[in-house]
Amino acid sequence: MRDSTVTTTTSRLLCLVLFVLLISRSAGAQTLPYGPVSALDGRLAVGAEVVATVGDHDETAFFNYTDYERNVLRMFRLSLSAAWRPFDAVALIADVRTEDLDDVQAYAAYIRVRPWRSTALDFQAGRIPPTFGAFGRRAYSTDNPLIGYPLAYQYLTSLRPDAIPATVDDLLRMRARGWQASYPVGASHPAPGVPLLSAFRWDTGVQARWREGILELSGAVTAGTLSDPQVSDNNDGRQVSGRLALSPITGLTMGGSAARGEWLDSQVSELLPAGARSHAQTAVGADAEYSRDHWLLRAEIVWSRWVVPLAAEASDVDLDALGTWIEGRYRLTPRIFVAARLDHLGFSEVTASTGERVTWDAPTTRVETSAGYYLQRNLVVRAAVQFNDRDGGRVARRTYFSGQIAYWF
Repeated sequence: MRDSTVTTTTSRLLCLVLFVLLISRSAGAQTLPYGPVSALDGRLAVGAEVVATVGDHDETAFFNYTDYERNVLRMFRLSLSAAWRPFDAVALIADVRTEDLDDVQAYAAYIRVRPWRSTALDFQAGRIPPTFGAFGRRAYSTDNPLIGYPLAYQYLTSLRPDAIPATVDDLLRMRARGWQASYPVGASHPAPGVPLLSAFRWDTGVQARWREGILELSGAVTAGTLSDPQVSDNNDGRQVSGRLALSPITGLTMGGSAARGEWLDSQVSELLPAGARSHAQTAVGADAEYSRDHWLLRAEIVWSRWVVPLAAEASDVDLDALGTWIEGRYRLTPRIFVAARLDHLGFSEVTASTGERVTWDAPTTRVETSAGYYLQRNLVVRAAVQFNDRDGGRVARRTYFSGQIAYWF
C-alpha cells in the first residue's frame, strides 16, 4: 500500500515540475533558481534537492533495497541543506531529508573549522562527510549519472551487527537474503543486513582534511563503521579511516582509502565468552576519475572483511567481500547524455557442515544503462535499464526499467 501511494505521489510531483518548467519556458521566464539561496551578506546559504524516481517493483528479488528499507528505483527524496558562517573560520552545516515522505532524518550536521586562512586545513565534528571512497563523498546524488547505486554502496549482505549465526550453516541459510536476515543469537526479529559501505547514512565523529597542490589527505575517527554508521556509539569502539587523493593532471583524480573499526553491537558481544577476539570491519579501497571533452570515466574497488563470531563453535570466521565497478558518461550535446555502469560484488568461501566450499553470500553482477536530458543545468530527467544476475536467492535474475527527475540548487 505504501509503495503504491509513494508511486502515485512521485508521478504527480514529476508531472507538476515538468508542467511548471514548460510554462516558465513558454513565458520566457526562469522560475526555478539555479544556485543556493543566500542571506546575511552571504554568510547563510540554503540549498535543496528533490528527486522523484519511478520504476518496477522489487518485492521478490530485493536487488535495489537499502539499509533504510527503501527501493532505490521507487523513491521520492526531498532534502534541505544549509551552511552558516558566523565567523570567517567557522561554518555550521546541516542536511535534513525525507524519503518517501516519511520521517525527516538528519543526514549531516557538523561544524567545520579552518584555523588558518592561508592553509587548506580544516577540522569537522558531528555527523560528518565520508572519508572512505569516492561515491559517498559527492555533494548530491544527482552527481550519479545513473539511477541505481553501485552494489558496494547499496546491496545488502546477510550480515547484521545485532545478530550472529551459531554455525556456518546458519550463515549459509541467509545467503542472498540480506533484505531480511535472521540468526539464532542476538536480536531475534528478521531485519536487513548491511552493505559493504552505506551511501545512505553518514557517520558521527571528527575529521581532519588537508590539501596542498595535487595532494589531499583526510582522516577521521567515528562511532560506527563503513557498513553501519552510527549517531551514537553502539559498542564502545571507534573506527579509524583515512584517504589519500592525487590530482596529477587536469581532469584526473586517483584515491586510496582504508578503514578499521568494531562493527558488532555490544548487546551481541556481551553474549560471547570473556576475552573474545576483536570483531572488526576492515576495508581498503581505490578509486579513479577522469574527465576530458565529452567524457567522464569513474572506477572504484572496495575490499571489506568482517570478523564474525560463530556462537556454537566458539570460534570466529573472516568473511570477505570485494566490490568493483566502472562507469562512463558521454555528453552527446550540452543537454543530452548517455551513461553505463558495469558492477560486481563477490564473496569469499566458507566450508559448510557437508564439507562443501560455498561463498558465504551470493555473488551479484549488475549492468545499468541510462540516457538523460538537462531541462536546465540543475534539472535533469533520465531513464534507465538495469540488469541484475545473482548466484542464489529465490530470484536469480531481474531486469528493471526506471525513470527519474531531479532538481537541486
